[in-house]
Amino acid sequence: MREDLTVRGTRDYYPEVYSRLGHIMDAWRRTALAYGFEEFDGPVIETLDLYRIKSGDEITGQLYHFTDKGGRELALRPELTPTVARMVAKILREAPKPIKWFSIPRCFRYEKPQKGRLREFFQFNVDIIGEEEGLSDVETMGVAIDSLLRLGLKEDDFVVKINNRDFVSVFFRDAGIGEKDERELYKIIDNAPKVPPEVTDERIGDLGIDGKQKQALDEYLGIKNIEDLERMKYSNPGKESLLAVFSHIQAAGFGPYCALDVTVVRGLDYYTGTVYEIFDKGERMRAICGGGRYNHLLREFGGLEVPACGFGMGDVVLGDILEKRGLLPEYEKKVDYFLVRISEDQLPVLLETARTLRKKGHTVEYAYRPTSVKKQMAKASKAGAASALIFGREEMEEKSVRVKDLRSGEEKTLPLADIFAE
Repeated sequence: MREDLTVRGTRDYYPEVYSRLGHIMDAWRRTALAYGFEEFDGPVIETLDLYRIKSGDEITGQLYHFTDKGGRELALRPELTPTVARMVAKILREAPKPIKWFSIPRCFRYEKPQKGRLREFFQFNVDIIGEEEGLSDVETMGVAIDSLLRLGLKEDDFVVKINNRDFVSVFFRDAGIGEKDERELYKIIDNAPKVPPEVTDERIGDLGIDGKQKQALDEYLGIKNIEDLERMKYSNPGKESLLAVFSHIQAAGFGPYCALDVTVVRGLDYYTGTVYEIFDKGERMRAICGGGRYNHLLREFGGLEVPACGFGMGDVVLGDILEKRGLLPEYEKKVDYFLVRISEDQLPVLLETARTLRKKGHTVEYAYRPTSVKKQMAKASKAGAASALIFGREEMEEKSVRVKDLRSGEEKTLPLADIFAE
């Protein structure tokens, strides 16, 4: 097989692969529906400007984008949030609030393929639009947590790390840190868990902030848990929102899965309040999910200023984690009945029986070409059939069929009338 016929960073979804993906999607969907979310989707192709509104021209380097025959600049969707914002902006005035939507879109990003990151992937998107900060943020976290629990992960497997962007930004500005340095600090803080402490200190020193500002930054980075935050004498609205969110988390029973982490800041221009990331606690901390509050995004798409929050969870890292923990079911093709004919004389009644059983919800297969009974039975076993229905001359004369349980080997004769009965 020529390797150049396969697109790098994509996957071939053979039945056993797609079955495991379906297992993950089923858990996502069932959890979201249990929380009262409605499923939706948008187009795979959007205008390039849709993503420029959110991220500027630099986003084009991360996208599969092209100019179509009409001269329009288009892109394959790298995520769904801009599509959500565009769609909701159209119906915002009339739609009852809050809007609770979820989707499991196929997304594309032009980035270097590596372990846990591909150029094509599926992503679980959950959003609440039109509800202020607090319980709605905890609700989206709950969907993420419960979907992971539904897939078999436990408290020791993952952690939800939570922070508040308003708390961070106001804290830095009150300390006299300017906007330019603040932007750089976000990058440094976000990267802090991935590098030695001395590297973080060196990068902070390169900013040239004064002693008072450095002291404030050290105080901030010294916050290790929610108790530290509660003891902190300094206060701002973001801090109070963060404490309220943790109070709701405890009341909802999600406390064992959540922790305060002041290094979680996410994108500077995108999130406005509560932010969170879910990490694997395994061999190395890998992000499973990321989300937060984005109160200004709809305004950018021509809508009103509307509060909103949500998250995205990809299938690639999650699938790898589930596989390593043995939590993905083994693929097994399931066939209820395999129909076996002695000769072509029985074909008409076999086809009628197949149609009847399928209409009743059973999975049915049979050999398409005339072949020996032995070969048909071997095909039935290979297909994983539970039972074989054998149509022989004697059975046809008696208007019956022989039923063989392919697991126990037991046989019995069943009147055809019983199969055709409503």
